[in-house]
Amino acid sequence: MTSKTGSLTSRTEQALRKRISDGPIKVGDKLPTEKALAAEFGVSRTVIREAVAALRADGLLEAKHGVGYFVSQKEEQAATADPGVMAQLHFSASVLDILELRMAVETHAAGLAAARKSWAQEEKIFAAAEKFARAVANGEPTESWDWEFHRSISEATNNHAFIEFFDCIGLAILPRQALEGTKGNVLITKSYLEKSVVEHRAVVERISKGDVEGAREAMKFHLGGSQTRYRGLLAAGRDENVSDTAIASDRPALK
Repeated sequence: MTSKTGSLTSRTEQALRKRISDGPIKVGDKLPTEKALAAEFGVSRTVIREAVAALRADGLLEAKHGVGYFVSQKEEQAATADPGVMAQLHFSASVLDILELRMAVETHAAGLAAARKSWAQEEKIFAAAEKFARAVANGEPTESWDWEFHRSISEATNNHAFIEFFDCIGLAILPRQALEGTKGNVLITKSYLEKSVVEHRAVVERISKGDVEGAREAMKFHLGGSQTRYRGLLAAGRDENVSDTAIASDRPALK
């Protein structure tokens, strides 16, 4: 079953990629709706979400919350944007698999950051968290500041392998790559983003105090919600009545 789904996702991704690179679609144009794409390619909405997430991770698409997906650059532009970086690591695994890998890496990174960060690195983490918070409060896009927050923590490990790993994964490290612009928008409400603000600040506090175990626990709690939320997205493809309140209730309390 997994192999069949992966094959469908791969074929759909390649078809969308070809449409963007060879078709009349221009940078800035909006893609058809998820429902229309699913009907056109004869696949489920889940397959469309996975294919679009892969293209977003490669920088070809961007999401505007509640509006849809837009072409951000052509294939040839993406290929020359960061030579030798993104080309080194392209995941065919599912978003859930990537999230599981991310849990292992970023939880450890938070602990290392608590033990090794410099004052400047701590300040950079704090600044990214606050910019994310302001964007949430103002109803502005949050994705770039979310990515910057997590990347700043990888920098504070003072282990360049963590930074390279993070950059190779790129924006695919954010589960909202596969959430925004879909029926799953119900799962990315302002109230959820406000919870992320609180969680980010908890991570910052533990890192600032040099609390290694506390930083790991805070990051694990934060990323655990990402796994739950994406499972909710898959369920939303089958049950349109799924709510972020129900999904959030599965999350353990941070102690």
